[in-house]
Amino acid sequence: MPILTLENAGKLTKEQKDQLIEEMTDIVAKLTGKPKNYVYVMIKEIDRENFGIGGKALK
Repeated sequence: MPILTLENAGKLTKEQKDQLIEEMTDIVAKLTGKPKNYVYVMIKEIDRENFGIGGKALK
């Protein structure tokens, strides 16, 4: 079964999460031929101050 993990710096709205889960599931099910109920999606939200680029924390 496909297991997808999306890590995002910052918060997403419930609507954004719902859309990401739906669309990621659709794409993976189509490409792998697996039923949608076999596709797992996990979204991890990382506080921006805990994420850095180029030696600087995001704000």
